[in-house]
Amino acid sequence: MRHAAMGLALLGLSACGSTLDSMRNNVEGAETTMGPALAQQKLAFDGGCLASIIDGKPLDGLMAATPSARSVPVSETGSPSATSAWRIGEQNQTFVMLLPGGACSASVTMGDPQRLYDAAVAMMLARAQFTKGQVDGSGDGQAERTSWCTAGAFPYVVAIYKRTTGRRAAFLANVFKAQGATFSSCNP
Repeated sequence: MRHAAMGLALLGLSACGSTLDSMRNNVEGAETTMGPALAQQKLAFDGGCLASIIDGKPLDGLMAATPSARSVPVSETGSPSATSAWRIGEQNQTFVMLLPGGACSASVTMGDPQRLYDAAVAMMLARAQFTKGQVDGSGDGQAERTSWCTAGAFPYVVAIYKRTTGRRAAFLANVFKAQGATFSSCNP
C-alpha cells in the first residue's frame, strides 16, 4: 500500500518542496533496508552516470576509482549500443555503460522498481534542478519511461525506465546532455 501511495505521489509530482523532501527522506531510510540494489544503484547512477555527465568527469576514471566496479565485455550487459561497460558488485547485475555520443546508462537488474526510481529522482535533484517531462511506455511494454530535464540552452536529460512487468531490469537510466535547447521528451 505504501509503495502504491508513493507511486501516485510521484505521478502528480510538482515543484512542491515538501513532497521532494519527503521522497528524499523515504529513499535515505530505504537504503538500509533495501541492501545491495540501492547501494549499487548509487554507485552506478549517482557516482557513475550523473557524476560523468553533470560533473564532466571521465566515466572510465570514475569506475577505476570505484572498488566494486570491474570492466566487462559490453556483450555481458545486453545493451546493443554500449561502447564500454562496468559491472558493480557481484550480488546484483548492476551495470554502467558508456553509450555513443558520450551518453551514460546505468541499470540494476533486481530490486523494487519504485524504490529504485524514487532513489534516482532524489539523486538527480541533489545535483541539479530537474523537471519531470514526458511519461510513456517502453517499446516492449514492460516498463514506464519518465524523462527528466534541466532548463538551459543544452539541458541535461535523464530517461528512467521503471519495470512494470516481465524480466526487464528493475531500473535503467540513460543520462546525456542534449545538443540543443529543445528536446521533445522534456515537454509533457
